[in-house]
Amino acid sequence: MDTAQGVSGKRGALARAAGAALKVLGLFLILEPVWMLLPFAGFLYGSVMQIDTLARNPATAWLTHFVLPVLALGWVGPLLVVVGLAVFLVGAGQVYRARIRRSGLVTQGLYRFVRHPQYVALSLFGLGILLTWGRAITFLAFCVMMFVYYYLARSEERNCLRLFGRAYEEYRESTSFILPGDRRLRPLRAYLPRLPLAAPLRVAGAFVATMALCLALLWLIDAAKTAVRTVPYLTATVPLGGAEQPKAAEAPAMASGEAAGVSFVHAGRLAVVRGPYRNAWQTGFAERVLLRLRQSEALGSFLAFLDEPNGDAAIVFCSPYERPDQPGTPGGQAGSGEAGRRGPPADPQGPDRVRLIVLRCRLAAGASVADAFADKGKRQIRGACIAPVDLGRADGEDFVDGQVLRPGPGFPGEERWDFLMQQLAAGAGAGRRRDPGVVVPGLAPRATLVLVKAPILRTRLEPAFAQEILDRLTESETFCRRLRAAGVGEGVVPVAFPTPGPDWYHEHHGTPQISVCVFLVRWRGEEGFEGLFRPGASRPLVAAFFADMEFAIERPKDSITGVRIIGPWRDLEERWRFFLSGL
Repeated sequence: MDTAQGVSGKRGALARAAGAALKVLGLFLILEPVWMLLPFAGFLYGSVMQIDTLARNPATAWLTHFVLPVLALGWVGPLLVVVGLAVFLVGAGQVYRARIRRSGLVTQGLYRFVRHPQYVALSLFGLGILLTWGRAITFLAFCVMMFVYYYLARSEERNCLRLFGRAYEEYRESTSFILPGDRRLRPLRAYLPRLPLAAPLRVAGAFVATMALCLALLWLIDAAKTAVRTVPYLTATVPLGGAEQPKAAEAPAMASGEAAGVSFVHAGRLAVVRGPYRNAWQTGFAERVLLRLRQSEALGSFLAFLDEPNGDAAIVFCSPYERPDQPGTPGGQAGSGEAGRRGPPADPQGPDRVRLIVLRCRLAAGASVADAFADKGKRQIRGACIAPVDLGRADGEDFVDGQVLRPGPGFPGEERWDFLMQQLAAGAGAGRRRDPGVVVPGLAPRATLVLVKAPILRTRLEPAFAQEILDRLTESETFCRRLRAAGVGEGVVPVAFPTPGPDWYHEHHGTPQISVCVFLVRWRGEEGFEGLFRPGASRPLVAAFFADMEFAIERPKDSITGVRIIGPWRDLEERWRFFLSGL
């Protein structure tokens, strides 16, 4: 008997410990908006909650999306948070006062109406958080928390029956369980089927059923939200400084291609690969390199073979300005920069500086540049040239930014080719997207910028704040230069989403510091900009970048403090869906 009681006691202790752990975990996830306001939010998001890790994996990215719009019912969510916290404190005060006074069973005050007012309070608190900041992971945590609360309440009632006996049994018969008035539903329990299963199996089955219902609700809410969603946005004309009547004939005839998973742009026998460096995936980047290669005096002698009829081909890879030690897409991991930063870290060399690796290849008879990637036997590397360049230099200047290295006959061309292809494969494996097609930069005189008033709350609650973001962007020479370099205006529309800036603490507690995630979208605009946000709309996302903005800089000075390019590792469609999910 003693042994049985000891085992039962151990099981009860383990059950209480497990319930407490789940309770703490649920509260931790539910309180996500609170953690966001703290100075160590970056540590919690990057090291503890692993939000960026979830977002990068297609199987888990949906957990970071919003199943309910931010502030779904206006200020009802924050009000429920306040009410829930107040009710919890009142209920806790009654319990601890009774313990101090040793007055026994608490049956007055809030406990006169329900037997577990503190769980009611925490449920209201969690519901308020959900209506305020309703991520899918928060919704799941709320359902888990409700499930745990139910079984904790049942366990506490068994303990109270053991401690107070008949007094608690009479109290239980005269009061509701959790919801006021739910005791009137007790007769229905006689009609509910009871499976002849052991308690652990019943609990496990109930948990599975609860999670299934939760996932079904997630799907239904998301489908309904998407069907009725309207996207608030502002538009403005951005001066790009291009020619009023662009002459495409002045540029060499370029075409895009793809072979063996390698995307490139080429003109004749000169091809520039989109990558492996993340900046080289930006729309217009490879095109800018191709346009300026033949204009460079420093590279002219090496590339002279391109003027020979039926000569060799030049294949150019865009590598980091400083040589990496191992394959991979440099800077391609979100959250690997400063604590709290969203998206890729800033490039210390800037978005326009890159190291070009130019390989002179002899192609087999009848072979094309695409064949050089698809079939190693159809190309022979005959020489190489390595040059650091700065595409930010004025068009009349040579863009070579340093010493040009021309390795001798012992240059390991095939080894370097394999290394670069490994880098391309690493970037592709982390989120490859289709080739954006040729986008010649610097032709359009102006472009229309679309600023979505989300997901930062102030952009929705304060129209003047959203307008100031738009004004600062259109006034920024850094921003306009980036759009011009990306080739916007020729069927490519920039769509900007304001997000929390690199320093989250200042964004919430002081002078705003935000980042703007700018998507470059192929869109002709026949349906108006509303069509951009319709489910299933044909609007390919070809590139994206972050522009960090510091509101402490007074206008008319440039508010953009840095630009961070999003490389091929990130699924642009997933990020786009995430931003829209909060509406």
